[in-house]
Amino acid sequence: MAEANLQAKRGKLALEKRRGEARSSRQGNYRSHRRLLEGMKDCRNCDYPKPIRNRGVVEENRSTERPGIPTICNVAAAIRQYEPRDFAALYKLDQSCFPPGIAYSKTMLRYFLSQVGAECLVAVDGLKIVGFILSEENPPLAHIVTLDVAEPYRRRGVGTELLRESETHLAFREVRTVLLETATSNEAGIAFWERHGYRKEAVLKNYYPGRLDAFEMRKRLGGTSQRAS
Repeated sequence: MAEANLQAKRGKLALEKRRGEARSSRQGNYRSHRRLLEGMKDCRNCDYPKPIRNRGVVEENRSTERPGIPTICNVAAAIRQYEPRDFAALYKLDQSCFPPGIAYSKTMLRYFLSQVGAECLVAVDGLKIVGFILSEENPPLAHIVTLDVAEPYRRRGVGTELLRESETHLAFREVRTVLLETATSNEAGIAFWERHGYRKEAVLKNYYPGRLDAFEMRKRLGGTSQRAS
């Protein structure tokens, strides 16, 4: 119990430090979001066990045309770990999903992908990357850096399954709370996160370029989230 309380206190302190520097935004300096991962330098050689694949994430495609390919809401797509050769496709997708100033530069995207405690899952339709989720963790806390889905694949469950798979991995590695930020003007994004169990915790003033505010949202893992329609 004492150890659990100590971990919670350390996590709270890290969160408060990160809030104080959150104004650096998606395109900001390298301190942005990094307070969450304080202490990871002591775990650079940690060998986390690989989580068991969550079979509830995808259903087998029983068509004769593409046997054995998982489907997400009738989209022939599979979720797998990021590979370095995916970088160009991820960068291009992020640029198409977010406006200038909010979309990541190549430098920042590489930075987040290379961090200890980072995990990136990609959704692929054949050889095409149609979505990805990037998170960073320092158990018991984790932070969702971004969730991107190509426009033709939105509202088809791809984002939901990427999030569900990521949360499964995080929970396996003893993450208990997940944090994220989204613009206060992003009504569709806010609705998506709330539908999946995330709740507004604070307003981060001038978080994005152009003095755009953000909501900090939080979810306690272990709850039940609704499936996207």
